[in-house]
Amino acid sequence: MRKIIFVLVLVTTLLLGCTQMSAEEIAKKMEEKYKSIEDMKGTITITTEFQGEKQVHTTSFAMKGNKYRSEDENSIIVSNGKTMRIYDKKKNEVVKMELPETEKPEFDYGKFIKNMLENNDVKLAGGEKVSGRDCYVIEVTPKNETFYAKQKLWIDKEFWYPIKIEINYGEFSSAIEYQIEFNTGISDDVFEFTPPEGTKVVEQKFEMPKKLTIEDAQKQVNFTIITPDYTAGYEFSHAMAFKFGNKEAVSLYYKKDEKMLTISESTGSESRPMPNATKVKIEDREGEVAEIFGNRMLRFHIDGIEVVIAGKVSKEELVRVAESMV
Repeated sequence: MRKIIFVLVLVTTLLLGCTQMSAEEIAKKMEEKYKSIEDMKGTITITTEFQGEKQVHTTSFAMKGNKYRSEDENSIIVSNGKTMRIYDKKKNEVVKMELPETEKPEFDYGKFIKNMLENNDVKLAGGEKVSGRDCYVIEVTPKNETFYAKQKLWIDKEFWYPIKIEINYGEFSSAIEYQIEFNTGISDDVFEFTPPEGTKVVEQKFEMPKKLTIEDAQKQVNFTIITPDYTAGYEFSHAMAFKFGNKEAVSLYYKKDEKMLTISESTGSESRPMPNATKVKIEDREGEVAEIFGNRMLRFHIDGIEVVIAGKVSKEELVRVAESMV
């Protein structure tokens, strides 16, 4: 979500500035607004619709620097910047993880400016109040319809934070709305958590994924990694291994110029529908291809392993890569 903020800030600045601003001036203004947010709290409601099915999810949250807290009907997640605790209300179980030291992240504002100008047309559609806050209403339309979803944004005039976002992509739509307060002086006590008496505590070690060779990645998972014989001209860069409870996953990254082709393989995955997917044949197997936010994705299964190939390549090339794996 943080990255979205900066892109939206750019849009507002470009449309509402009384004079033409250079990229450097825009980046400086974005940085000023970002640094002015010391803390925020409120609720976020996400409404999604896909093929006639509607889901609504509301979460309360608080953020301050690298500290974070969120709570919904199922769980509480609390991080004081050093330790994260994830409390499962139904299981009465808390997972405790020590975190690496982090600071408020830095971003390449210039890159966001360049990407926004290249890929979207932006339009100021007026002003409205959302959750009692004055907002600019911005419409963002992709120049290439397959690159990004069409978006409508309500951007807070004071902090330039998007407090309402509507996204439409084919049969998939999503609305994100905040009831939010800024810079209220949130106490650090908010980011501490003492589990109820009798709660089971599970200690886990948090490790940032490392760049690995395929051989080293293979040592970290209990399934056989499948590598392609054909990579559409992309060259292998690195692999990463992940574990989420009883799930294991490996991502293989192939690079060509500044573009990346990613092959993700995982066990225990629960496949979710991909918007506007079409069926394809991979030898004697069935797969599905979709275009999502600028990338084409192909998903299929090999002996119980879910494989997802993603990149800015044609459907035909994705199928060729997949066929070289079976």
